[in-house]
Amino acid sequence: MFSFTIKESDFLNEFKNLFSDYVNKSYQFTMKYITNPILADYRENERLILIVINKSVFQNLYSFLKLNESNMQFAAFSCLETAVNSMRLYHILALNPDYMHSYITKPEFSLEVCENEILKNKNEYEREKEEFSLREFSNGLNKMNSFELKNSSISTQIVDNNIYLGLSCGKTLSDDLQNEVRKNLIGAYLSLQMHTKMFFNGGIDNDLEEIEDCLYGKFIEYIKKF
Repeated sequence: MFSFTIKESDFLNEFKNLFSDYVNKSYQFTMKYITNPILADYRENERLILIVINKSVFQNLYSFLKLNESNMQFAAFSCLETAVNSMRLYHILALNPDYMHSYITKPEFSLEVCENEILKNKNEYEREKEEFSLREFSNGLNKMNSFELKNSSISTQIVDNNIYLGLSCGKTLSDDLQNEVRKNLIGAYLSLQMHTKMFFNGGIDNDLEEIEDCLYGKFIEYIKKF
């Protein structure tokens, strides 16, 4: 069984296991919503697009968890970036019929352009309101994955002047990589929490709410620890 080899490993494993349960339950809940025409009022071609995008969200989150189990952090972070970008696209298409039409009909469709247009149309209060941003989190992951953040991207793989690019980083993870793992695990949780909220008009799931309550409690502990 996978165990973190980093500081506060017992706590992080508990959080990771709860998050894994949350991923499983959220996948069932969201797919039940999208595939039910009574709950989700979309045209059939739109429904199929949203189903595929939602599957991308969860397949990449599963891969993020599994690849972390093998200490393949670069691959794990890349999958997390893809999952978050799929959430961004789902959010835009599900809430904006005009953008859905543009996505289907125009090859030049741009997610960034849509997000900028929506941000521009928000009032000043909405723009300044503090909220976890999928786009900002994705951009941070991209800088890490593309080596734009050279120091942190490279130093994460260095332990005791040895460079590890394979399945592990020696007996323990470097301090920089520990920080990235912790930061991206909590980012994955906040991203999925935001994504799942879009589906609550599809009904209440008591099991999902119970998992969310437990995970939120751990999240508060997480913030206090780190």
